Amino acid sequence: MVLAYALAITSSILITIAISHGYGRHGYELDLTDRILTTKLYTVFQCVTIVSTGTGRVAFVLYLIPIFRHKYLTGHLLWLIFALQLIANYVSPVTILSRCSDIRAIWDVSVKSKCWNPSILIIYSYVQCTINTATDLYLAIFPAYTLWSLNLKRRTKTILIILMSLGLIAMVGSIMRIINLPSLSIIDDESAATNRLTIWALLECYLVITTASIPCIRTLVRDSVRLLVNSSRSRSQREADSRRTRQNTWGDYHNSRSYRVAVGDDVEDRRHILGDVELGRYGRNGISKLVEVTVAEESIPKWI
Repeated sequence: MVLAYALAITSSILITIAISHGYGRHGYELDLTDRILTTKLYTVFQCVTIVSTGTGRVAFVLYLIPIFRHKYLTGHLLWLIFALQLIANYVSPVTILSRCSDIRAIWDVSVKSKCWNPSILIIYSYVQCTINTATDLYLAIFPAYTLWSLNLKRRTKTILIILMSLGLIAMVGSIMRIINLPSLSIIDDESAATNRLTIWALLECYLVITTASIPCIRTLVRDSVRLLVNSSRSRSQREADSRRTRQNTWGDYHNSRSYRVAVGDDVEDRRHILGDVELGRYGRNGISKLVEVTVAEESIPKWI
């Protein structure tokens, strides 16, 4: 997926440079140098964008294969889709660059060379876009059907199905490419004729990368949220502990010590001191009782 994204960025750079030299305007509005340059950049843009889109789909298929490896039919279908994506999207740039015996004739009309009939390239493009559309549809529907039968919480299944079905959005871009494919037959004014096709091709590329990446980063997002929550809880706990420590330091809590005190013979004094405490045992020297007396002592801060 990183390779697909790098190729998509390259495509954006190529078409941006082409636009700065007049791509999107009619051919008669450009001088010969800009016309050649924009056509050359657009040709390279086509190849890089197609490879980027195919790489994004291939990466998503490779992500799904280990998940559904226990299903015999599904696993074989995924491998078939993998092969079709390689053939459809990696052979297409070869057909674009080899349509003329002299490659310079693709962007320079002054070079005389034998080239294919434009309809051949358009037919292959229809086949390629149809395979891509069918792939997006299948990769969006079959995970929903498969995941719904798993023994998972309904909420978890719903989230996974939504994430896996985002390929339907990428399918829209592929369909719009099919609608705009006839513009490839306009060779004399390719710059102005193919601008809508270029927009949808680049949009499809980024949609494929985005929708294929979201299910993969779900775990990363979930773990990140848990980490943030746990970090917040730990910080709150540390602040609470710090407040309790300050309270302990200034004597809100007291240390206690126990002393044994011998009580004398004066009963009145004992009654005054002990109050309602029941008197204990009698001895030869009079009444005696062991009393636990708690003396509170404030804790003095160590730093004073």
